[in-house]
Amino acid sequence: MITSVFKLTVRGYELDSFGHVNNAVYLQYAEEAKWHFFSESKTLGVIEDLGLFPIILENKLRYMHELKMHDEVRIETTWSTKGKTLHFIHTIYNETENVKSCVVKGTIAFVDHERIMHDIPDELLQLEILQK
Repeated sequence: MITSVFKLTVRGYELDSFGHVNNAVYLQYAEEAKWHFFSESKTLGVIEDLGLFPIILENKLRYMHELKMHDEVRIETTWSTKGKTLHFIHTIYNETENVKSCVVKGTIAFVDHERIMHDIPDELLQLEILQK
């Protein structure tokens, strides 16, 4: 298992009518953290070279504490593999108030242009970014 960290600041256009981050935005935060990890870990280059695409098979969110305008956010993500799939847990922290705001658990598969699911590429496992 490996952990990655991504930080951001809540932006005004992400708020709902109560002044809290809209529920759907938490998924956007999870996506930002995922793509940041893929880019920084060289995962993105490897899967592009292989003609594969990561797709989300499942997301499950649990909300715990709201985020508001200008809150500083830290997303810690743990990554693991199981069979053909990559699993993640994004834990979203409100650093401004020092509390856990949300947990996003999900599953990713790798597919080709024909949408056929493939095993996690050996090239990724050889990068030692994904540990069982």
